[in-house]
Amino acid sequence: METTANANVDYRALVLDDRINGRVYYDPAIFRDEIDRIWHREWIYVAHESEVPEPGDYVMRQVGMQPVIVSRDEDGQVHLLLNRCMHRGNTVCQSERGNAHAFRCAYHGWTYNNRGDLVGVPYAAGYGTAFNKREYALARVPRMAAYRGLIFASLSAEGPTLMDRLGASARLIDQFVDLSPAGEIVVRSGVLKHSYRGNWKMALENSVDGYHPNILHHAAMAMMTRGKNSMETIFGEGSEALTRDLGNGAAQLDLNPVNVRNGGRVVPPGWSKGAYDEYRAAMERHYGAARGQRIIAEGPPHFCIAPNIIFILNQLRVIQPVSAEETVISYYPTLLKDAPAELNNRRLSETYLIHGPAGRVAPDDFEAYERNQAGFQARVNEWLVLRRGLHRENREADGALTGHETDETTQRAIWRYYREAMTREG
Repeated sequence: METTANANVDYRALVLDDRINGRVYYDPAIFRDEIDRIWHREWIYVAHESEVPEPGDYVMRQVGMQPVIVSRDEDGQVHLLLNRCMHRGNTVCQSERGNAHAFRCAYHGWTYNNRGDLVGVPYAAGYGTAFNKREYALARVPRMAAYRGLIFASLSAEGPTLMDRLGASARLIDQFVDLSPAGEIVVRSGVLKHSYRGNWKMALENSVDGYHPNILHHAAMAMMTRGKNSMETIFGEGSEALTRDLGNGAAQLDLNPVNVRNGGRVVPPGWSKGAYDEYRAAMERHYGAARGQRIIAEGPPHFCIAPNIIFILNQLRVIQPVSAEETVISYYPTLLKDAPAELNNRRLSETYLIHGPAGRVAPDDFEAYERNQAGFQARVNEWLVLRRGLHRENREADGALTGHETDETTQRAIWRYYREAMTREG
């Protein structure tokens, strides 16, 4: 896919190592460039294989601004099809999820099977004897690949493989999925969606920002810790947690030390000893005693992979841009295959407790995003500061940059990726 950056935008001048210009959040021309050079070129998370478990199952999603259908055919193969009739461009699927062995365009009745083949054309004789249905199958996303059940798509026919793109973040996906005694997560518990009047990049940055929780979410933190743990030792200067730049736009809040100290964080506090014992025994059977106990103690990872997927606690959080100043966030609760029902029920309820319309955390974040977007109307001095912790970063043996949990190492990681993607040739 050939793309050309907007000649009027110098991204190297807008995105510096320690600051960024507010224009990147509101300029419609920059937004169009982002769709072209990131969302329609990079690997984008689309769906989880467990969302289409049976033949005929499908879900409707987007890759950037392009509508797609993720479908499973009668042979069990998963397909990623552009949701656009090859006749006059009508969408052929309207429901977010379902089971169908064919997709029919309501405009002129062209019908496609769940592999995308054109199988029916009303009054086909009108096209003459040379008309060949095989030439009019639904277009396919050029590249599709999966890792641990997570399906990614790229609208570019060329580029790095998915594994090259994931890099160091693949081990964190392993950590997330390996919380299951079967080594599989299940994503079939519905979705919670929020929209906000703000730029998509704020949700990505915020997801791995360890500086704000004790301030923006002070009331929620006090309620959730119930006085048993100091908030300063979880999100604060007294925490052992780290920020980490994993490369390729992946960034982590490494809470492993905090989780180990506090006895793990697979689900919210309060689940029964019987359920815990059952879970621990299942983990030890599958992974062995030492590894099973270590997985439980470290708990879920907290990280993002630019541009659109975030792993926090029990959920997959997916970013969908709408415009420079509008974004939709989808929260997909994940269940752990072969885990006790009590554990999974509490994982499910946690999504709504924390991120529902009256949740303890999400409403704070959305209010912050919208206040940010309003603040960008003040344009006398548009530079935003990203210097926190720059003087105390460390480089690990594998090359990853780390900082203290409250440092902006993760935000700088995201913006380095952004600058590279927006200035890449070809």
